[in-house]
Amino acid sequence: MSFARAVFWNTAIQTAGRGVSTLLGLGVLAIMTRSLGPENFGAYSIAVSFLQFFAIIADFGLSLTANRMLGEVSGQSTTFSSEEREAQGRVMSNIFTLRLAVSVVFFAMAPLIAFVFFPYSLEVKQAIGIAIFSFFAIALTQTLVPLFQQCLRMEKVVMAELAGRMALLVGISIAAWLKLDFLWYIAVIVLGSLVNFIFLRAQTGAFTRIRFAYDAELWRRIIAMSWPIGISIIFNLIYLKADILFLSVLRPETEVGFYSAAYRVLDILTGMATMFMGLVLPAMTAAWVSGNRERFLRLLERSFDAMVLVALPTVAMGVILGRPMMEFVAGRDFSFSGDILGVLIFGMGAVFFSTLFGHTVVALGKQRSMIWGYALDAAFSLAAYAILIPRYGIWGAAWTTVFSEVLMVILTAIVVVRSSRAALKTKNCFRILLSAGLAAIGMLLLRDTHWLAALALGAALYGACLYVTGVLNRELLRDLLRLRRAS
Repeated sequence: MSFARAVFWNTAIQTAGRGVSTLLGLGVLAIMTRSLGPENFGAYSIAVSFLQFFAIIADFGLSLTANRMLGEVSGQSTTFSSEEREAQGRVMSNIFTLRLAVSVVFFAMAPLIAFVFFPYSLEVKQAIGIAIFSFFAIALTQTLVPLFQQCLRMEKVVMAELAGRMALLVGISIAAWLKLDFLWYIAVIVLGSLVNFIFLRAQTGAFTRIRFAYDAELWRRIIAMSWPIGISIIFNLIYLKADILFLSVLRPETEVGFYSAAYRVLDILTGMATMFMGLVLPAMTAAWVSGNRERFLRLLERSFDAMVLVALPTVAMGVILGRPMMEFVAGRDFSFSGDILGVLIFGMGAVFFSTLFGHTVVALGKQRSMIWGYALDAAFSLAAYAILIPRYGIWGAAWTTVFSEVLMVILTAIVVVRSSRAALKTKNCFRILLSAGLAAIGMLLLRDTHWLAALALGAALYGACLYVTGVLNRELLRDLLRLRRAS
């Protein structure tokens, strides 16, 4: 299979797989919210959000470092020499071992800190103790993904994710049908994560051998490359996740449930941006390292076009159809979450672009330059959450989240432009904005009928306008799908 066809296949598989995974994720969310209710769903969300802090810190930039190092040793292709395979295995084995050791340390600390320092209910603390096994499996799964991204075999990742989501959906359905206790839902979540990891780990042997390894020199290089990303991720974590942590301490569990339900929808949507940039990052890194500036800039510009194409209509959809969508997904008890979604959706739109520029910073090797930016955003977010949440509750958290996301887009874009001297061409932005505006008008006209009809009309108008204005053309599609190895 040619490289261009391989990229097309991976893009199509990721798109289809993400669509199915999104539906399964929404199905899980729908069952959990209806069976647990706002209060118990809030308790579940507190446990998950608390552990996310430890999970993201335990990553410490190792996933992005793996992506970059794999791009350096063999670029991105459909075939590799035996030497390149050996180099891949050496990199992946050492990163996997390091990630395993770090995860054991951090996840062992999590329940102890929760029991001693946080005023959570006993049930929430027990949930944290159970859910650490889910996050441990997720951490190891994320460590394997860069290998499949580099080899352009993302169908393996998609299949593993779908297997985990199916196991989760079946388990959650059984728990709801039997009216089991809240903690059983946490146990089922652990099962889904383990299925995902086991399935993906079994596929790695076809590409390279991953084993426990300790190469002192390579570990020093990995840590030297990871720590700037890790520090940035910690600051990133503060402005991304501190909202729910503050809410969990200062507001009732029911409010946390409303807020988290809206946030879960956004997490599912923004996963598309991360998967897309994970596929592009090795090619972008290879282009920059080899000095192929023209190709690097073209990848950056076309990735920017792709983010605009997805982000603008998604924001319009969330603002106009947020309440009926949340009622459909989570049930009428969570209709208030739709109003929260209408605010948070602006932050989600910004996440698409911060993901683009954040991955580009890694491709450029400018992680250290971004530390100050993440620190600035984290400091602002902490201060704003501490001041606004006690006074305004959910709305203080939501608008602070939006502002911090927009600020991160600005800061990462500054680093990218200064480091690469890139001048992003925005010839398509006005036409995409016009198309999204007409789609929004269509959704507004039908929003009082049924949200699915409004969504269908908006999607049809958007696609038609993109075609008429020339945004969707052969050149754009070719540039998005043909990522040839830099020479």
